[in-house]
Amino acid sequence: MDRKGWLGTLAVAAVLVVLGVGLPMADRRVTGGEVPLPAGARVQVGPLGADEQRPVSVQVPDGWALDVDGTELSESVALFNGLTSFQLSVIMSEGATPEQLWHGLGRIEQAGGVNARQGETVTITTAQGVPGLAGPVTFRDRMALVAVFAAAALGADVVVTGPPSEVMGEDVGAMLRSIRFAGAGA
Repeated sequence: MDRKGWLGTLAVAAVLVVLGVGLPMADRRVTGGEVPLPAGARVQVGPLGADEQRPVSVQVPDGWALDVDGTELSESVALFNGLTSFQLSVIMSEGATPEQLWHGLGRIEQAGGVNARQGETVTITTAQGVPGLAGPVTFRDRMALVAVFAAAALGADVVVTGPPSEVMGEDVGAMLRSIRFAGAGA
């Protein structure tokens, strides 16, 4: 083989090394597993509708970020601020009541072999007027605040973990009240 052939082969090999090694490294640096969100941003979750919008959304206060690795926007979104995690999931539950959703979560946990104890619930309502229930759920190694909401066409559940003062704090309360359902009114 003459020198021209080797030079071309080396150039192609160098390009392949850059593409095979360099791009994945750059991609990991860019995504980093988290995306900081501006205060007031509304994050949508659920299957895309014909209008390219997702049916459920939550508004985030200052300091929150999207957990890229824990999010699948067609089903759920994982948000965090420091040690506090806020997981919002869409439930396909047309016509269900908050009580049915709450008891359904308990049955799902039992069926999945999860040892969890549900505590007393309190009524909660979004700013849009969608009714829900919230209460503590105790797992073997941690406790979480869980909320369920039942709009006419679908529902949502939220699991919040972290330091108790933050889980029961103003930010989380504001986020729960900010949850919106497409087609549920004001």
